[in-house]
Amino acid sequence: MHFWEYLTFLWHQLTFKAQPLPDSIRLDGQTAIVTGSNVGLGYEAAKELASHGLSCLILGVRDQAKGNAAKEEIAEVSPGCNIQVWLLDHNSWASMVAFAERAHTELDRLDIVLLNAGLKRLEYSQSPTGHEAHVQTNYLGMALLSMLLVEPLRRTAQLTGKPSRMTITASSVAFWAPTRYVEKPQGGKGIIAWLDNPASFVPGTNHYMLSKLLDLLWTRALANRLNPSDIIVNIPNPGYCQSSFHRVDEGAQNFSKYIAFSTIQGAYHLTDAAVQHPDSHGAYLSEQRIRLVSKFVSSTEGNTVQHKLWNETIALLVKECPQAKIEEFI
Repeated sequence: MHFWEYLTFLWHQLTFKAQPLPDSIRLDGQTAIVTGSNVGLGYEAAKELASHGLSCLILGVRDQAKGNAAKEEIAEVSPGCNIQVWLLDHNSWASMVAFAERAHTELDRLDIVLLNAGLKRLEYSQSPTGHEAHVQTNYLGMALLSMLLVEPLRRTAQLTGKPSRMTITASSVAFWAPTRYVEKPQGGKGIIAWLDNPASFVPGTNHYMLSKLLDLLWTRALANRLNPSDIIVNIPNPGYCQSSFHRVDEGAQNFSKYIAFSTIQGAYHLTDAAVQHPDSHGAYLSEQRIRLVSKFVSSTEGNTVQHKLWNETIALLVKECPQAKIEEFI
């Protein structure tokens, strides 16, 4: 990260105050899915969406008991919302496919999808799928769900005559990631294979930052393949927030005492992106407005990496999760 970028980051953290959705915004009759929603930003975002008249809210969570607790708390504030807890594990292809199939068959409509589930680790760990934990949870799980939920979103757009919304939680750390890992992956097997390799892992936040860069590149590639009159896809940065998300990183927790947004303020960025900004298709949002991406992401080299990552990801999902029938999407 360059010194100027760091100063800009600090300036926004210390001076910007995120705003909640205006009271005039009503979501009556609409259905939303929020993943990673039993705690933290996802929980607060789900709670705010429900408070604006949302008819049905699906909490996608790994733990049923924690999901039920979140449901009860949100229901106290928004008793008129039909809140359901659906199990969802980004470490299981079968779980993600089953979750999407429920959305296809059990929901009459799906207006908003907020893909927010994620993790942060400082040491190398591997998912049960065999992929590095950040690669699996933050990237591959998100990528699979983003495709599997396209059809119910598109169907709702045709029903309502207005675009449905898909928002994927980003982070400004995507622009701090060491791009050599994706531009020139070692081993000759591609970007994902290199990031899965323990030899690529540097203790600390490198892989977390890289996973958010993959998220950003994927979202831009996905948006290129979707019609914004059907589905508006965007990727907001909630800023640096006080959250249990940083519980493995003592330095980040200590730092957050001085400059971090509250969890509620961070969630305001997500709901803002999921409901407002009709011109944000394929866009990165920060401080609740459309922002430019990094020079790398917008460069010829970045576009080449984006194309390569898309092809690698599709090939991987076709091979490892054939039940998802990814071929039908592409």
